[in-house]
Amino acid sequence: MRVLIATTVVPFLKGGGTKIVEDLEREMAARGVQVDTVRLPFYSAWMEVPEQTVAVRLLDLTESCGNRIDRVIAMRSPSYAVRHPNKVTWFMHHHREAFDLWGTKWTSIPDNEIGRHYRDLMLRADNTYLRECRRVFAQSGVVADRVRRFNNLDPDGVLYPPLPADHPYRPGPFGDYLLYAGRMTPLKRFDLAIEAMRYTDPAVRLMLLGAPDVPEYGASLRRLAVEAGVADRVEFTGWVTEQRKAELMAGCSGVLFLPFDEDYGYVTVEAFEAHKPVVTLTDSGASRELVEDGVNGVVCEPDPRALAEVMNRLWHDRAAAVRMGEEASRTLRRKGIYWDHVIETLLS
Repeated sequence: MRVLIATTVVPFLKGGGTKIVEDLEREMAARGVQVDTVRLPFYSAWMEVPEQTVAVRLLDLTESCGNRIDRVIAMRSPSYAVRHPNKVTWFMHHHREAFDLWGTKWTSIPDNEIGRHYRDLMLRADNTYLRECRRVFAQSGVVADRVRRFNNLDPDGVLYPPLPADHPYRPGPFGDYLLYAGRMTPLKRFDLAIEAMRYTDPAVRLMLLGAPDVPEYGASLRRLAVEAGVADRVEFTGWVTEQRKAELMAGCSGVLFLPFDEDYGYVTVEAFEAHKPVVTLTDSGASRELVEDGVNGVVCEPDPRALAEVMNRLWHDRAAAVRMGEEASRTLRRKGIYWDHVIETLLS
């Protein structure tokens, strides 16, 4: 079987969507599938999306160099607009500013005649091209619910992206710090973790891994730590290698994951591979599908005091943290988060 993975990429920007594509291609090839990836440059500014979707639509992937392509697996929006009679989509997320983030402080699309026009173009394009697909799988239940809500289409199932087989995440001793890793953007709410430190036991330490998308946001987080009087207990590591991230995760007493309505989030899976419990919030999105309160982690309200209470409990009760961490590692298999399951489903 000849398979092409079709995806859009933002030049010079590495993100979770790119990682999933690379992992899928590598894992399919390791199983003997003849596979390649078509990477379509894509500029995600909202006024450019409809025109670029038309450009994607003009691409016919029925064959390559005279060889018939048996299946196209479309990934990031709007790669599912490509033409192919046997097209399957593993749907990562919509152009979120026009869909689930519309009307919130996290969208740049204006709620005026022009903004609504462009939003309608995106809605209609997704409605058309997703319905061409032989099957549509979502990367999480949150994303599946959005497809039902915005496109009136019931996905064929949920496929959670696993880590690559050679990932470095391993269990380790439970140390004296909590950890939050990821891209530092307002949507990830690193500020909430810092605010919570105001109300934690003075012995609690917090390590923040990642680089801000814009320097101003990173500077604002550092100022917040100073203003909250917790700068001596909050460590900013900046960008670290994957190997270093795995080492720090192996040595922590628990992992925070606090975004607003996240599509998926690798941090939860990385923590589970490291046998660490995850603290997430009631409105954090897909992590709620994986984190069971008191079983493999803790779920609390998006409030600094509520979060601080959980952080205190997890930091002080290492026995409970170890117990939840062991259950976290078992969650991966139970939820089908392994490549054999994903690839078998996409090729079925």
